[in-house]
Amino acid sequence: MAWWAVALWLALPCASAMQPPVADAAAGQPDGAVHITRAELLSITGTGYSAPPRRIEEARLPVDGWLEVSLPHTAERELVPTSSGGVNTITDWYRIELAGLAPSAAQPRLLYLPRWKTLGRIAVYGDGVLLYQSQGSAVHNGYNQPLLVPLNAAANTPPPRSVLIRIDRLRSSGSGVSTVWVGDQHSLGWRYQVRQLLQVQLPFMGSAAFLAVGAFAFAVWLGRRRELLYLLFFAISALAYLRTLHYFVSGDYLPISDEWFEWITVVSLLWLIILIHLFLQRLHQQPSAWLTRLSVALALACSVATLPHASEAMPSLYLFTPLLNLAVLPVAVLIFAVNLRKALRAKLPEGRLVAGWAVAAVAFTSYDGLLQNNLVSPESVYTSPYAIISLFFIFSYIMFQRYTGAFAEVARLNKGLAQRLQARETELEQSYQRLRVVENEQMLGAERRRLMQDMHDGLGSSLISAIRSVEQGAMTDSEISGVLKGCMDDLKLAIDSMESVDADLLLLLATLRFRLAPRIESAGLALRWEVQSVPALSWLNPGSALHILRIMQECVANVLRHTRATTIRFSTATDGQGVCVVIEDNGEGFAVEEALHRRGRGLRNQQRRATAIGGTVNWESGSAGTRFTLWLPLEQVAGTEFVPQ
Repeated sequence: MAWWAVALWLALPCASAMQPPVADAAAGQPDGAVHITRAELLSITGTGYSAPPRRIEEARLPVDGWLEVSLPHTAERELVPTSSGGVNTITDWYRIELAGLAPSAAQPRLLYLPRWKTLGRIAVYGDGVLLYQSQGSAVHNGYNQPLLVPLNAAANTPPPRSVLIRIDRLRSSGSGVSTVWVGDQHSLGWRYQVRQLLQVQLPFMGSAAFLAVGAFAFAVWLGRRRELLYLLFFAISALAYLRTLHYFVSGDYLPISDEWFEWITVVSLLWLIILIHLFLQRLHQQPSAWLTRLSVALALACSVATLPHASEAMPSLYLFTPLLNLAVLPVAVLIFAVNLRKALRAKLPEGRLVAGWAVAAVAFTSYDGLLQNNLVSPESVYTSPYAIISLFFIFSYIMFQRYTGAFAEVARLNKGLAQRLQARETELEQSYQRLRVVENEQMLGAERRRLMQDMHDGLGSSLISAIRSVEQGAMTDSEISGVLKGCMDDLKLAIDSMESVDADLLLLLATLRFRLAPRIESAGLALRWEVQSVPALSWLNPGSALHILRIMQECVANVLRHTRATTIRFSTATDGQGVCVVIEDNGEGFAVEEALHRRGRGLRNQQRRATAIGGTVNWESGSAGTRFTLWLPLEQVAGTEFVPQ
């Protein structure tokens, strides 16, 4: 597709240079337009530009000296301008006789000039009266824009019998004028529109679109600073826009002087070639340091040397522009040839595409150099803007491929990351399952050891004591029954401690009531259960629950064994940063301090168990009974390990 486009652009100069078959003087067309290919020429030398007179009589043109010439007609230019070439001027008068044409219809007659080129201005006269003159700059004078001039102002007005075209030019710059068409709006309008499209509108739209896409690439580069290609693309689009400005902008619209505008168009071409070279290097990844240094040095030297007003001895830059454009060609050929060879070696399709465009661009530029130096027909179209347009499409294709390729690469990386993440999650899940198995085994082992230790210290100790007493005959049957009932209570409490209570102290106390209530009532005591709601204890686990149950069990056993009480009361309350479990009886009471210093282990074990879970125990005893209080913290407090005695 790209090579097809290149072939089309290469054919453009040939198509634009083709002339329709005409007679020696004028030829009528089927649509009524008259194509004029002969004229008379009178050249008058002078110094400096002069304004066109309002009427031909004021110009005082000589009668003799007119030469018959063929159209299109060119005046040769000096390739190396002299000092006087930028001052001395020549005014060319082209006279075209229209008296032999068929009478005009009711519609106004128009004169259509496809192209004219000069460093000066143009004026058109009909029967000696000024009909049109160019305005603004004499350098950037809209030379690339076709000319469509009404010859008679309105319908049914007689058209002029002769037309004079006045062209001012510098002696060293030469000039050119195409063939002339005369006809009505219907026959000439479409020709003018096609020429306007080819010479002005397409170059403008192409360079503007290039710049717009370049601005988008610049925005992408701001987000991805490491992608230098996007920045190069933007810089190339900006320079390409500056390079093509003179094809569609005339001097009366410029906010800067002719000298600076010409300098911008010349320098932009130099740096455009260098940026394309840098772009190609980024593509094929085979830099040529020597070529880069050489081209940058030449561009810098030329940019500085051609600065406006840098030297008083140097003529105006626009006189040297054709020579500079020709001098750039060898450098461009060298740069593009080196990059084409490297792109072919790297087997990079994108590099080969741009390098192939470079070959066509050199041909386009060479052709435009011939046109600028009046060596080919001035009726031809400048083809360099079309090289810029094709460069826009090629670079847009490359950047689109890179942009979509980046998305594809991100998608591929995301897919790879997702696969690795899935594999890692699977590994972590397997590791988690293994850890859970190990943790469960460790927890079961720890619980088993705890239960075995507790049963050994509690139930086992009670059974051994009972066995020895029975063997020695020191216990009655009722006493043996009481010991065995206590052992059963120990066993049941150990089993109950394994049940989940979900940090609910009241649920744990309800379990205690269920186990001990029958024994309390069988002992003849009245049970008063006045337990109130208390906050949850987040730290309550099976080990802590067993400590609480043992403390409560020991307290109940002491009441049943020693106090001769008739009533036992359980209650709960919230106390500051903890909760209290209170057991009260109406028994005989006991001396707390004396009991704590005796050899018995029950009260001291209660203290140790409470300390192990971060709590405290307290006894208040008197003749009216005993009040036992177990205080438990709301938050976990580091206690000490319980060691039974």
